[in-house]
Amino acid sequence: MRHALFAPIAWGHWLLLAATPLFASSLPVAENLQADGRLSRQAAMPIMVFYATDSCPYCELVRELYLQPMYDSKVYSEKVLFRVVDINSIVDVRDFSGRQLSHESLASRQGVSFVPVIRFYDAAGRELVPELFGYTSPDFYAGFLEESIATSVAKMRVQQGM
Repeated sequence: MRHALFAPIAWGHWLLLAATPLFASSLPVAENLQADGRLSRQAAMPIMVFYATDSCPYCELVRELYLQPMYDSKVYSEKVLFRVVDINSIVDVRDFSGRQLSHESLASRQGVSFVPVIRFYDAAGRELVPELFGYTSPDFYAGFLEESIATSVAKMRVQQGM
């Protein structure tokens, strides 16, 4: 009987956690990729765009286990610009060319329809390395992500003549 009294409370907490929106994290939401491109050029930092949805459990794992800790550590946030695009959202974003559209439209124009996807862009919006698609290998995901960051940073430095 005691468990039955606490079941609604536990169920309520589970629902609250399950309903936590993607944008509730402290990872920056993409708002103006054109301005991010200028910042990217000045700092010689690639722009990492995490395409995701609120309803994707694998997106949540990637965000919680990899991206949020990397962003919070400041080590990676000084190497790469983190941005999030919710592929189902009508929230406005300015793309690399300055065109105003929704996150959903941006993802569609980029050919992203399945998530999670992480792409690394230069200041002009060109992809620097092959995208990280899905979350199929938890044992190797951190290594793939770190390698993509390192390669993107190196390519940005070459572009900048550093």
